[in-house]
Amino acid sequence: MPLYFITIMQTTSIIFLFFLFIHTFSFGQKNDNHWILGKDGGTTVEFSNGYPNIFFANRDAVMRVTNASMSDSIGNLLFYTNGCEIYNANDLVMDNGNKLNPGYIYDNYCQGSFEAYISINGAIALPLNDSVHFIFHYGLKIVFDDPNVYLFNDKIYHSVVNMNYNNGLGKVVKKNQLVVEDTLHGGDLTAIRHANGKSWWVISPKEVSNRYFILLLDADENLTVSEQEIGAVTSPLGTGGGQALFSPDGDTYVRYNYADGIMLFDFDRQLGQFSNYRHIDNGDSIMVTGGVAFSPNSRFLYIASQVKFYQYDLQASDIEASRVLLGEYDGYQSPFPIATTFYHCQLAPDCKIYCNCYNGCDVLHVVNNPDEPGLACDFVQHGVQLPTSNALSLPNFPNYRLGTGQPPCVPTATKDTEVGQAAVKVYPNPATSEVTVSLPVPLPKPSTWHLLDPLGREVRRVVLSAGQQAVEVGLAGVPPGMYFWNVESEGRPVGSGKLIIAR
Repeated sequence: MPLYFITIMQTTSIIFLFFLFIHTFSFGQKNDNHWILGKDGGTTVEFSNGYPNIFFANRDAVMRVTNASMSDSIGNLLFYTNGCEIYNANDLVMDNGNKLNPGYIYDNYCQGSFEAYISINGAIALPLNDSVHFIFHYGLKIVFDDPNVYLFNDKIYHSVVNMNYNNGLGKVVKKNQLVVEDTLHGGDLTAIRHANGKSWWVISPKEVSNRYFILLLDADENLTVSEQEIGAVTSPLGTGGGQALFSPDGDTYVRYNYADGIMLFDFDRQLGQFSNYRHIDNGDSIMVTGGVAFSPNSRFLYIASQVKFYQYDLQASDIEASRVLLGEYDGYQSPFPIATTFYHCQLAPDCKIYCNCYNGCDVLHVVNNPDEPGLACDFVQHGVQLPTSNALSLPNFPNYRLGTGQPPCVPTATKDTEVGQAAVKVYPNPATSEVTVSLPVPLPKPSTWHLLDPLGREVRRVVLSAGQQAVEVGLAGVPPGMYFWNVESEGRPVGSGKLIIAR
């Protein structure tokens, strides 16, 4: 019975039902709850209670390019991979989790100066049940043709993680199992749940071709491979520079790169077949990189074209004509002199879309209301501060909730109750002897401001009492340099940013 038909319950009962509703949709299928980002210690983005909790993580894994992770149904991290190793929840290499992509590539591109460079969107993790998880991952090949050196993806492997081993820390029970060997288009590995709700389709395009490898993983761990030719033959210039994914409702598949433009297909999740190919030229062919994302309701398509960010309405009679320019790169650099241009995007558990940048910046761009048309979607450049630089790495998640009866994501607070990342102010910046921490509105519960050094060590902490809107914080004894700050209330992050201390 909808809540607006209940007229005789007491207020406390209604509140109880509301929180029961939120609880029901906040738990279960939270496989995308942890985003493992960055290098030099790294960043973790954890969507606790629907909000992104962003913090420094002291780990050895370098998440430079390839990025896939898995959490359990209540949001606990199980494992993650950078395409070279598989790490457990304790940030240690999982039992038998080393030497993905063995041989020359592992020895020189996982252990050497390239720091885990395998493939952008080069891995994806899929759960078959609570214990067994498949990781599909690209192999990388290098060809020396003096004076040129060519890198390309030539294999699809699968490895299997079973979480019943090692007291729940897991073990890789199968590793580097060859599935496909061919010349593959880099960066476009993706997956979608089968219409039966148990099996998975995994899609990987062939390079300079209109051929698609379509892998079927069933609930009994059987794996079959088929191929389909459809659409236009792609350019060799676009490989590795774009992104491919399915809409949250599973009906539409999109590929985008600067050389080939936008390629749209319908997809039959029962038969595993593409149809209804459509092409859109977005006019930005001079760009080098780009990414895509869908709104939670699958209506709006977002295109990150390096220095421009667009929205398309897939329900419009003329999709190409529906394009709205949401923003152009504003010149912001962080950390200086890194340009914070637009690259790959990912729909998050909080129903916002987050996008990284190509050159290793320490911010994320965000679409706050992606189900809204045009500028109402609220695209904010460099709207989220990270504690470390993040190179080409963004998690490659399918819609784990498709076919479960759950929505693809759950929005956070409403606009009138959410504080927001940009609303908390810390000034002056740069600072010398003290700063003022100011909230846009007094909060009903105490909040805490933390100041952290680049290694994540806390150097200052101050508590704002319930109803207190601002507080001054002394900086005596804190050495000059760059620091990171965050504010939280009842475990919920309400703001974050950087602070320069200069004397």
